[in-house]
Amino acid sequence: MSKLFFGWVESPRTPFLLLLIVVLISVGLIVADVFIDRHEYKYTAFAESTGFYAFWGFAAFAIAVLSGWPLGKLLRRDEDYYGEADTKPQDVESDS
Repeated sequence: MSKLFFGWVESPRTPFLLLLIVVLISVGLIVADVFIDRHEYKYTAFAESTGFYAFWGFAAFAIAVLSGWPLGKLLRRDEDYYGEADTKPQDVESDS
């Protein structure tokens, strides 16, 4: 059943097709932005420009993603942080 639903993920074309779909949707939304009036009033002059919300959203998402790198370096631990995997805790008695 999972092969039926998720078999397309194994195809080597999948990353390109997903990127193409995202780009086409983005371009379509920017083109639609030209024809759709979103607000009755505008707060700033640059908010009236075509694609403003698309670029604003992309920049905000990029900042959120890029802020993960310093956060990861801050929270990351060494590989042997918890000790060796094959050792027993010292407070546990052996069963033998």
